[in-house]
Amino acid sequence: MPHSEVILISDGPLPMDSPVRKIPFFFGARLIDMAKVSPKTAGDASVAIIELLGSSKPGMSALKSSWGSIAEIPVIGIIDKSDRREMTQAAALGEMDLVDREAPLALLLHQVKKYLKTDILKDLPKDTPERTAQAFSKANAFLETLCMSAVSDASIQIRAMEDSAKDALSAIDLEGLLAWMQAVESHHSPTYSHSLKVAGLAGAFARHLKWSEADCREMVAGGLVHDIGKMRIPLTILDKPGRLTDEERSLIAKHPVFGQEILKPRLEVPYEIKRMAIQHHEYLDGSGYPNHLKADRISQKVRVMTICDIFTALTEERAYKEPIPPRQAIAMMKNMGPKLDQDLLRQFSDMILDRVFAELSKPVSAAGGGAAA
Repeated sequence: MPHSEVILISDGPLPMDSPVRKIPFFFGARLIDMAKVSPKTAGDASVAIIELLGSSKPGMSALKSSWGSIAEIPVIGIIDKSDRREMTQAAALGEMDLVDREAPLALLLHQVKKYLKTDILKDLPKDTPERTAQAFSKANAFLETLCMSAVSDASIQIRAMEDSAKDALSAIDLEGLLAWMQAVESHHSPTYSHSLKVAGLAGAFARHLKWSEADCREMVAGGLVHDIGKMRIPLTILDKPGRLTDEERSLIAKHPVFGQEILKPRLEVPYEIKRMAIQHHEYLDGSGYPNHLKADRISQKVRVMTICDIFTALTEERAYKEPIPPRQAIAMMKNMGPKLDQDLLRQFSDMILDRVFAELSKPVSAAGGGAAA
């Protein structure tokens, strides 16, 4: 049984209005039918969440008889605290924390995180500079709020985005791009790690191009937000420790469309950042997706984001592939010809190969495997 941090237990499919349906967007999770809970199906999960809405007597009876399978880990029960039947069902099962179904999603997420005890700083390389560590922590916190916004109606926290971009750019200026890339490589989620790497590269490249301070910060922010559409795809697919199925790859390819759906009504998000999120898989020759745009409709900032995104995808390690050395990745991108802005790519190559980037061909393995970028 593959490892999932959280197991979701329900009597049949999760109800459409259950907040538990959103858990897989934040944590590695899988669903188990109440009647099938066992030591084998529970595996080595760290937390169990039980949705009691619509649970039947047979389902509850089966779960009660197998309670020992999950009794050793924290259990969270999702109930309507005004519903006496659900309160009675929860009490009959065993010890658990109760969260009201109408409570804010943030409350449930906080409860899960409390038990998972995730601390991204503990996995940082020991020689990580202080500013880089602080900027990494702040950027990760912003990504977590961004995910919340993507799966709810909450506004995107623009001030947090701008502060994260400012601090990340400052850390890279003072302590180097390599320190940033090695720090974010340690993130336990390959999906978060990817966005953090792209953000760092995009900011450093904008600096190399001698863009204004405002534009450099916007590129970092754009890197943080560029994959917001993936936040509508469960982490069990995005961070899958193996090759994707055709269906999974097709779903991931829709993330720019999901990004457009999320960002279109968000008037608080700068227009250019929206373009980077929606268009970073477009190619200058019109062969990209989702809208097959051509060069005259693809801005300079989007072109930069595309280069940084592709380079990151090629050079990062995944469970099913070894990282490609930076020099080889650049050569592969040059072979893409008219798909990419080759003048920008030449300048990107100068920046990458001028820095001590050979070390990135042997990245820290802590981030583990995951789905394609």
